[in-house]
Amino acid sequence: MSGSTPKELQFVVKISKYCNLRCGYCYEYNDLGDKRRLSLKQLRRLFETAARHAVANGHDSVSFVWHGGEPFLIPLDYYEEIHRLQQDVFGGVPFWNSVQTNLTVLTDRHIACLKEKRLFRGIGVSFDVLGDLRVDTKGRTRTETVLDNMQRLIDNGIRFGAIAVLARGTLPHVREIYRFYDGLGIESRFLPYYMSASGEQISRHALTGSEITDALKILFDCWMNSDRATPVDPIAEYIGYAVAHMSGGPRRSYDKHTDEFVLLANVDGGIWGVTEAYDERYRYGNVLEQELTEILASPNRMRAAREGQKRIDSHCTHCPYFGHCPGYFVGDATPEQQRLLTETGCPVRRVLDHIVSRLTESGIPEALMRAMGRSTDNPALAISL
Repeated sequence: MSGSTPKELQFVVKISKYCNLRCGYCYEYNDLGDKRRLSLKQLRRLFETAARHAVANGHDSVSFVWHGGEPFLIPLDYYEEIHRLQQDVFGGVPFWNSVQTNLTVLTDRHIACLKEKRLFRGIGVSFDVLGDLRVDTKGRTRTETVLDNMQRLIDNGIRFGAIAVLARGTLPHVREIYRFYDGLGIESRFLPYYMSASGEQISRHALTGSEITDALKILFDCWMNSDRATPVDPIAEYIGYAVAHMSGGPRRSYDKHTDEFVLLANVDGGIWGVTEAYDERYRYGNVLEQELTEILASPNRMRAAREGQKRIDSHCTHCPYFGHCPGYFVGDATPEQQRLLTETGCPVRRVLDHIVSRLTESGIPEALMRAMGRSTDNPALAISL
């Protein structure tokens, strides 16, 4: 059985591709010098069609994750204008914003804005801690700047989450990166390298299925052995699957037709599912030219959904965890993830084998396991970009 209409409709908005860093694995790498941004007129159009669709289809709220590039290179005055537009357009439809930043830009005004949570309800910080992969346009690492700005957030009581990319350069540092965030009590997500700007990037940064699986097993063991056990995704998500499997919890399977609730809005108004961006074969439409209802019923989206279901039928239906693991990884696999599925099978299944084995050996009561399986709840960590 698949899910019902998602309660929340979420947009990852590429407000601009412009960035002050040149991280080698960034899938936007070729456009990071482009200063174009979505105009207020274009954003009004996005908000209007989103509001109409939310009302017509029973969504409880609409959320926007402001993404880039580096979104904090956009002046805060611009986000003030955006917020006024949203208030005007959405009326009684609840909406909220979060932002994903590299945290190299953080003024006193940013601090004040984040403390009051009027413009941004959540903040995600993209920072690997180790691996020296996040460098500026002159090739200099910005680690100390980010660490200083993280401390400023902490000192001002601003809660945030963190995202680390699991790639060739960070692979040796999985334990240390988790322990860094765990020591600070910061919820985090480890995002295996899964989208690319070129074949050269893939050869330099992509991991094998076994490397990803082994890294995620290490991540689970670090969490399991930690006194603080700060939640980390995708491990928290996978623990939830394992607990449902072990306790005979309710089953569900991912169906892109009905369950997809995160859409990527590009700087030109193009709309994709997050994992198909920016493949023109799967471009759903353009929100500056079409209603969202038309975009979501587009032939390209239907093709993406059919192909996702075909992968689930092929890889998931005979898996012992299927139904407790809904099949998101398979159904929404990027080209890089599809390569892993073909070459080595589903890494989620192998990680679940490890988690179930460890939980069984530990004899942890079911009630405690359910508490352990909580997912991260920082809104800026809900995306996979």
